Amino acid sequence: MFNRRQFIGSVPVSAVAISAAGFGQSAQSQETQNQENADSEIIASPPVVQNPRVNGFGVSIAVNRLATAWVEYGFSKDDLAFTAVASQHGLICADDRTLHVRVHHHEALPSDRAIFYRVMVQSLRYRSAYVLERSEPQSTATYPLRLTSRSASSVRIVSINDTHEHLETIQTLHREIEKLNPDLLIWNGDSCNDFDAADSPEQVLLNPAKNRQLSWASTRPLLFSNGNHDVRGQRAREVIKSFAASPESSELPYNQALRFGPLAVITLDTGEDKPDRHPVFAGTAAYEPYREKQATWLTQALERPEIADAPYKIAACHIPLRGLDGQNDGTTLEGYASYCGFAAKLWLPILKQANCQAIVSGHMHRDRLDAASKDMPILQFVGGGPRPEQATLTVIDANDDGNQKSLAIRIVNLKGNVLHEHQWA
Repeated sequence: MFNRRQFIGSVPVSAVAISAAGFGQSAQSQETQNQENADSEIIASPPVVQNPRVNGFGVSIAVNRLATAWVEYGFSKDDLAFTAVASQHGLICADDRTLHVRVHHHEALPSDRAIFYRVMVQSLRYRSAYVLERSEPQSTATYPLRLTSRSASSVRIVSINDTHEHLETIQTLHREIEKLNPDLLIWNGDSCNDFDAADSPEQVLLNPAKNRQLSWASTRPLLFSNGNHDVRGQRAREVIKSFAASPESSELPYNQALRFGPLAVITLDTGEDKPDRHPVFAGTAAYEPYREKQATWLTQALERPEIADAPYKIAACHIPLRGLDGQNDGTTLEGYASYCGFAAKLWLPILKQANCQAIVSGHMHRDRLDAASKDMPILQFVGGGPRPEQATLTVIDANDDGNQKSLAIRIVNLKGNVLHEHQWA
């Protein structure tokens, strides 16, 4: 984190806006002018806010060519006094598809008012190691971002799932999310059908509505819970460039345990829907040890004081952890999982011991609510599918006004009709 005024005054011009003229060239070549004209559209997505923490947050953005980025932010729209820059081992990060900048503020960020920010992007071209060319920086709009703290009296979270690049559904979800105005958005897996060589993961993930003006996670943070389709295809390993890993662990990038008001939210990664030994993976799957590592992490996360003493706890994961009678648990080579038997065996006892109220999942493309039982007191809310007539939003409202606590979860369709609901007092 830098004070912007100090940053501009103390960092060499070469680190921010290098041009050919800076190297003593009297005029730009026609080739350079053409390049700068081509740079008219560097930014290729709205900004997507991720991984909120007490003193920071991350922002990802897609770009059309090699570029660097930084985030300017502050507590007034007209005074973005601070600048955050992404670097690794002393080298400013650059990429030709996706850039991620993490804001690390020197103290806790306010949760009672908006944080204003914008992303600045500047193209980069290497003529040689010592001759670098930059365009004029380009800027996103300035967005108001609100973060929810542990001390908040209420929180609203909306979870969506199984969008599978269905444009009509995604555009409608944008409108419904804005109506619901959540504090936090969970994208609970299966953003795509697969990420093959011809696909652009950054566009699917950061610009899913194919419209930079439609953004569901520029004014609120997004938590991503990996789905089984998100790990398929030649370019699936690029997902982590758009949806950056949890700041605490690159080995468990989609595991987070966060406290928002009276609610603790835990995200888990169920991985693929078949055993690792299944021949379709050709020896490329290692989800079984990955789930075991998550079990160890889950036990430790639920013991953290701010999580353990939360009045309510929910877990979000793509594949359900509870199945219906006769459904495939995905532990054999026959068929595929309707629920994740591997994860259920590992995680459900831990969640039950921690008095988790609910699991929020998807995967089945058919909404349902699995009631609590004596043996399994955790309810399970399963979201719908990618077509408009299937699609749903799971709305989670937790409140603590000092006198009374409550948790309400409902699944609604794209018309706002309630399909399933449950309340805890």
